[in-house]
Amino acid sequence: MNSLSGNCFFEYVKEKKIRKIEPYKAHTVKNEITDEQALNQLYIISQFHKRVNGYDNYIGHRLEDKRGRTIEQYKIYIKRIKYEYETVKRKTEINSFEKLFLKYGEKYLNKAEECIEEVYNNRYLEIIRRSMDRIEICLGDTYFTNLRKNNCIEVVNFEDCCYDLVEIDGIYFLNKLKSKGKNLSFDMLINKFCEYENLDKESEIFMKALFEYPYEFMKCCMKYKKNKNNKNNYDKYINKLNKVIRSEELL
Repeated sequence: MNSLSGNCFFEYVKEKKIRKIEPYKAHTVKNEITDEQALNQLYIISQFHKRVNGYDNYIGHRLEDKRGRTIEQYKIYIKRIKYEYETVKRKTEINSFEKLFLKYGEKYLNKAEECIEEVYNNRYLEIIRRSMDRIEICLGDTYFTNLRKNNCIEVVNFEDCCYDLVEIDGIYFLNKLKSKGKNLSFDMLINKFCEYENLDKESEIFMKALFEYPYEFMKCCMKYKKNKNNKNNYDKYINKLNKVIRSEELL
């Protein structure tokens, strides 16, 4: 989204009692995050949605429509990583990253495909239609450092605001916690978020499938694939992949 200064959407969120704040005023995140703190943030996310959903000023400022983009991106990851996996299998000499990739790649690819299959088996297109009917708007970055509530809802950066499924904002936040190795009651958090958003069982299944998708593993492999000719990055990618695998095994 382009700069918000002076545009209609920025005026719209101000009318909804949502205030833009400077980064230095943002919430400082503690190392230890509890279920209660995560629940409170999910509630704030839902309150943000309830205030901004319905904005449809196509003339004044058209937000980007990202509905369906996350699932398409995840499908592209599967296709490209599967191709890379088969390529590495045929090599006679492989480096340390590729050894690790071959050891775990099939497991994570199968898991990724199962998650996408689960999404499509649970009325995914109906969820998209609901989002369109309700004109749902996502913040994009819903972590503590960008969104908080004091006397009113406060946001550091609106630049990623877009039309999307409200579930995506919840998943962004939960995936952020998972990537930081936070050991929380994620099933309960998803259930409560769906309750806050008045979402049905299909949305709960959708969110759990997206949460189970091995996003960090796939992203790390995609970055390696893109930069594998730079041998100086091998150690960085090996360390990252080991960290992702350890984190996934703890969940």
